[in-house]
Amino acid sequence: MLQTGEIIIIALLALVVLGPKRLPEMARKAGQWAAELRKAAREITAGLEAEVAEFKELGDELRSPLKEIGDDLRNPVQQAGEEVSSAAKEAYEWKGPKPVSGPTPEDAMRDFEQMQADGDSAPVTEPEPEE
Repeated sequence: MLQTGEIIIIALLALVVLGPKRLPEMARKAGQWAAELRKAAREITAGLEAEVAEFKELGDELRSPLKEIGDDLRNPVQQAGEEVSSAAKEAYEWKGPKPVSGPTPEDAMRDFEQMQADGDSAPVTEPEPEE
């Protein structure tokens, strides 16, 4: 922004260069140009805002069916995940009799889950064939 002192210097310089007769005429023309520039800037801004609004509307129209498809797909996937989770839980449940002494099946499952969380792999041993 121009400060007051700078504006005064520019006005005095314009008065010396243009003279007292042409200065008011040039000031009017400068005002008209400034008004035209402001009008053009407003029109450009309005046009750009309209374009942006169209793109937002188009984006909303495109997202709407995708959201519906996502909702339609999400429910079966969640159900399948719950079924797999419950099946895995059932597969790891102890089905035999409770031991009389020693660790309980719950202790063994906690140990197994802790080993998985630590990144250790459970040793897999195959039973030896009976002869």
